[in-house]
Amino acid sequence: MPVASAIPDFARRVMVVIALVALALFLWKIAPVLMLGFAGVVLAVGVRAAAEPLARRLHVSRTWAVGIVFALFLAIIVLGGYLFGKQITTQTTELWDAIRRAGEKLQEKLGESPIGGWIVENASGGTDTDAMAKVFKGTVTVFGGFADLILVLFLALYFAIDPSMYRNGFLLLLPEGARDRVGKALDASGRALRMWLRGQVLSMAAVGVLTALGLWAVGVPMAIPLGILAGILDFVPFIGPLAAAIPGILVAFSQGPQVALYAALVYLAVQFVEGNVIMPMAQQWAVNLPPVLGLLAIVAFGVVFGFLGVLFAVPLAVVVHVLVQRLWVQDVK
Repeated sequence: MPVASAIPDFARRVMVVIALVALALFLWKIAPVLMLGFAGVVLAVGVRAAAEPLARRLHVSRTWAVGIVFALFLAIIVLGGYLFGKQITTQTTELWDAIRRAGEKLQEKLGESPIGGWIVENASGGTDTDAMAKVFKGTVTVFGGFADLILVLFLALYFAIDPSMYRNGFLLLLPEGARDRVGKALDASGRALRMWLRGQVLSMAAVGVLTALGLWAVGVPMAIPLGILAGILDFVPFIGPLAAAIPGILVAFSQGPQVALYAALVYLAVQFVEGNVIMPMAQQWAVNLPPVLGLLAIVAFGVVFGFLGVLFAVPLAVVVHVLVQRLWVQDVK
């Protein structure tokens, strides 16, 4: 090959590498924005799933059905905050006070033994007010606060009204020969995300109800807010149930070690029922995501995207899993 023709070819390859590196750095910088966009997609999938049967029943267009569902969603939030805001605030304050008192009581019990005293002494540095404030501030910063919540709501509304416009717009960026295949893969991932979300909502509701009933039955105070907390945190597998069990067991410990043991058994029983009964029924039509992949996704996306990565790791893993199956694994087979 002549030297004159080899130099332009080498320069072209260098430019491609530089462009790919620049694109990677750009995506890394806007990672929080990408996760906010995906949060909007997840919410839009839920709104769209509720709007389609409503459109058939009321014989209205899907756009009107999306608007109705979205308005009802906002109305429930606003009305619930107006009617139950004071009760929710009171319950939350009481729950926090109960957890704090239980933690102090646990520290006193641990301090009675040499090993327990050593644990309390080494753990005390991570529970001071400044440290907790830093954690809270960091979480709020990553999550984006109220402005990002409004952004996610608007993104969800636009995505839900006309998802095909954004899908087709993305496909126009691809070579013409790949558009049909990628489009089918996107459709399959959207269906999988929809079915996963439907099953997850049912599972969260069941976990919240069962946890509240179980804690109430064994005599744990604040059973209802603890059940609601367990249902909400169940959106994040593995980590969510563990995070929900800690305050429940601490509150139960304020009533005595035996009640704390009963509370731990309640959480274990609910997770057993969820894993072996609820989730297989709720997710029977969804993509079969291996548990190991879900756990690794939480860790990996948490490292890359922070708090939002942990929150939306599993639905993002569902989408990636289907795309890989449709675009790569089928070719390998």
